[in-house]
Parts: sequence; C-alpha cells; structure tokens
Amino acid sequence: MTSDTSPGQGASPSASEDAPRRRVVITGVGVVSALGRTTGDVWEAMAQGRSGVGPITRFDTASYRTRIAGEVPAADALDPRFKQPYWDRLDRRARFAVSAALSAVQGAGLSFNDQNKAWVATVMASERPEEDVLLEGARLLETDPEAARRILARHARPHAPADRVAALLGVTGPTMQIENRSAGGLAAIIEAAAMIRRGDALVGIAGGAEAPITPLSLAAFEGTGALSVRNQDPAGASRPLDAGRDGFVLAEGAAVVTLEALEVATARGARILAEVEGEAMTFSPGADGEPGFDAVQIGAALQRALILSGRIQSEVDLIALHAAGTPEGDREEARGVKRIFGASTRHHMYTPALKSHTGHLLGASGPLALAVVLEGMHRQAIPWTRNVETEDAEIDLDGNFKGVRADTLRVAMVNATGWAHNATLAICHPDAMRPVAEASAAPVLPIPGRETDVP
Repeated sequence: MTSDTSPGQGASPSASEDAPRRRVVITGVGVVSALGRTTGDVWEAMAQGRSGVGPITRFDTASYRTRIAGEVPAADALDPRFKQPYWDRLDRRARFAVSAALSAVQGAGLSFNDQNKAWVATVMASERPEEDVLLEGARLLETDPEAARRILARHARPHAPADRVAALLGVTGPTMQIENRSAGGLAAIIEAAAMIRRGDALVGIAGGAEAPITPLSLAAFEGTGALSVRNQDPAGASRPLDAGRDGFVLAEGAAVVTLEALEVATARGARILAEVEGEAMTFSPGADGEPGFDAVQIGAALQRALILSGRIQSEVDLIALHAAGTPEGDREEARGVKRIFGASTRHHMYTPALKSHTGHLLGASGPLALAVVLEGMHRQAIPWTRNVETEDAEIDLDGNFKGVRADTLRVAMVNATGWAHNATLAICHPDAMRPVAEASAAPVLPIPGRETDVP
C-alpha cells in the first residue's frame, strides 16, 4: 500500500514531547538456523522433536573436548534470491545476516526507494567476528602476505552484518553493529525500537547473526568450561533446566525482525505479527571491578520491560528463557524470574528453554527465540523444552517438557543474558493490542508496490 504522505525536507517524524510513547510493531521475521530457514520450518522441527545439534563437520575436532554443535545445513550454498558473484564476496556470518534480513523485509511486504530509505534503521549484533577467514588470512601472512592482506582487508570487520544488510537494502538511516555478548540480538531490537520511538526512524531492521563454529571459538568457549561434552549424544546434549546439564552447545545462524511505527504499518495495511510493548536492558556490575551475573539484575530487566508494557504479572502467558544449559546460569535466571513473578511462577506461566532444540546462537539466540514465540502466537501454541529427564528442583519452572501444547498465547516476554548483560522484550498478540488512536501527526512511510531488488 502506498501512502501519499512522505517526510519533507527537514521534517521530523518525531511526535511531540507531550505525546504518548510511539508504538512499535513487528511485521516481518527471517531466520537461518540448524532447524530451518523459515519460522514454520523451525517450529515443525521442534514439534517433531528433531534436534539441530550434531557432530561438527567443518574441521577436525579430535583435539577438542567438545565435538558437537548446531551447524546450519549447506551453510555456504547459494541462497537462490541472490546472484553468485555477490554471494561469493560474503563471509558466512554475512550470508546468514542478509538471508535472514531479506526474508524479514519480504515477509513484511516492504521495499525501499529514494523517498523512504533515510527513515530505515539497521541494527545488528554479533558476539564473535568472522573467524574462519581471519584465521585463513593469519596463516597466509608468512607464506603469501599479499593474499593475506586482501583477505584481512575485506573480512577483518566486526561491523560487517549491519553494513551488509543496510547496503543490500539500499537504506541510509542509522546503521549500527553492537556486541553485548549473548544479549546483543535483543539489544539490537531494543535499540531499533528506540530509534523509532524517538523519531530517528520509521522502520527498523534488527537482529543478530553468528558464525562461531570455528577452531578459535570452540577453543575459547572450552577454556571457560561452559560447553557441554556430551559428544556421544549430540541430540541430547543441549539440556537447559535438566538436573544433569553440563553446559551449552555452540550454534550458528541468524534471526532478524522488521519493526515499524504502528501508524506506518496501519497506513500501508501491513500484517502485524505482534506489538513490542516493553523493553529493558540492565548490567550486572559484579564485585571488585569484575562484571558478574546475578538474579537481581536479570529480574530488574524483566520488571522494567513489564512496567513499560503496562501489563501485570498475571497477564504474561510465557517467558522464553535465555537458559543456555550452564548449571549456575539457568538457576540464576530462574531466581530472577521468580523475584518478579513469584515463587509459584510454574503454576501460572510457561517458561520454555528453546536452546534445547538448536544450541546457543550467542548474539542471534534472543532474536531466534523471539521468532519462535511469534510463530507460537500465530498458532496459539506453546513451544517446549526438550531433553529434560530430571527437573532441577532449584529451578522449579514450567518449561513445558512434554511437547508442543495448544494454549492461549497473547502476552509473552523474551529474555537474554550475556554474562553481565541482560535484555528483555515484552510483546503481545495483535488481538491483545490496545486500541489504536484515530489520529496521528506522524508522517507515513511511502511504500512502492514492488519487491526489494537484491544483488
């Protein structure tokens, strides 16, 4: 749907300072994961009990304690929506990012031109750089320095996913790459929503992309002692909330959402997937100058997002936990949840741990959890937590351990923690959205009726 109204020269889409907080909705979602490249495929795989975790095939893992991960099948195969020369210029992380972003934009029915491209923000997150090509460049430094320079000049850029997505779409609004550990993907979505709320953008493309299944990342995480070593049972290795969990399973992929100011989405007749009602980020400062990880700040993020949403605890049907599978990390998050929702939380709210299906996508894990929750809202069904054989009594939450369950899903929260970084989103189903004001002074993004061109 094309609007006749567009931001004029020097105009600002900002509402006045006295106006209510601008409302932000989700209109598109794109994923690349070990379980599929659409939210429907990921949901069906989860519902059927298929795991995305298997033996690592990219490199020889004989010298590692952990030899399993969540690899994307045919990760480097050409996405048929792109041309081969363009694809060949991208590293794996950027391929994941542009594929997921294009799916999100196409799913939203958006396209961009000279009239509207300046009002589109791009915010992406990654915890790890593209290490495969960096290692290749480092190996060549002694034998072929010129080749090494060419590789490193092109790929030694931690900001590549945001740049690549914005360049692909041809948008010129604020573009930002962030690194907030595993909370980064949700932080990216929160920042893009904030840009829309304060009038810096009318549309946001946001999420996370990671390609950490490399010798360097595997060694780094092994050094922390945080990885599962359940190599003999890959499908059962990622087991958050289970009493026998022994760490997380590394995984790769991307998840991206399209955000819009509500008046933009309404004016162009977009299909709204959910409204972002509340969001919050906190930091755990630890002690003696060393960042920590604590239930108080996890709970504070949940509480702030809930307050901003205008909801009360009893309205929340589900919290998608971060729950990576580390023994103390899962317990601290559960304590944070119960600080806000009460000791009897398990009796009135679902808290699935979705990394049990895919492994841990680091900065892309929060956006992927959001994508799954959006699919659950569409289906009015609750995703489940696999691999829980014996519940951890100290956690005492309802992770929905028996499979997908049909139930009401109107209001949900998605939580992410990255050591000291915490981020939470509160969303609601379109049927649960509050009434829309009849009039809005904000200009509307003109949307031409054509598909997005891609290289």
